[in-house]
Amino acid sequence: MNDPMIGRRSLLRGAGGLAALAALPSLSACGTGTSRAASGGGKGGSKTVIVRDSGGAFGEALQKAVYTPFTKETGINVQVTNLQGTQMLAQIKQGRPQFDLINNSMMDHAKFVGQDALETLDLDRIKSLKSAKLPEHLVTDHSVAASFYAQCMAYRTDAFGGRKPQSWADFWDTKAFKGARSMCNPEADLPELEFALMADGVPMDKLYPLDVDRAFKVLTRLRSDVKKFWDSG
Repeated sequence: MNDPMIGRRSLLRGAGGLAALAALPSLSACGTGTSRAASGGGKGGSKTVIVRDSGGAFGEALQKAVYTPFTKETGINVQVTNLQGTQMLAQIKQGRPQFDLINNSMMDHAKFVGQDALETLDLDRIKSLKSAKLPEHLVTDHSVAASFYAQCMAYRTDAFGGRKPQSWADFWDTKAFKGARSMCNPEADLPELEFALMADGVPMDKLYPLDVDRAFKVLTRLRSDVKKFWDSG
């Protein structure tokens, strides 16, 4: 890498306490070129929109807060599918995506944009966009940010004789806090570079621009203690 420094990402950053990294799920357009017919009446003329989301508790929340109210307002049915990124990209490259919208992280969104896999949104047709007053960097040509989530530290309260890890330096200190570690799989989300830099003594307000080479060197020190790279929150 010629330049180890990168600027502040277009993702929301920051945090309080141990939550030092946040990402932005977004809705992205993926056109199918065909209309979808479904049973049922209402304003939508018996239409269906198929949305990819991750399922689980988050999917249930989306159903209650977004999909069901949308159907009541428009008459358009919402069908949910749970697909991995590789499956979605394969369908798009074949010209037969089985979904219309993607609810995903902004990191995955960037991957899809890089492979020219998304359609450009007509932002003028999103009637609530202006009233939502989202920061400009949370609205792109292909997506609109919808929610925030964070990564933070978790540990067993009975694991360290009553002592509690207070910092990312403690997370890296496998002698004082013995036990296996788990970190994010880069295929699931952004590498935890901020955590590594703070563990190496970089103050939170001095993180950006990130020294990527230094961060990966710090991550390497912990590699043998990471027994599982998690790929789903």
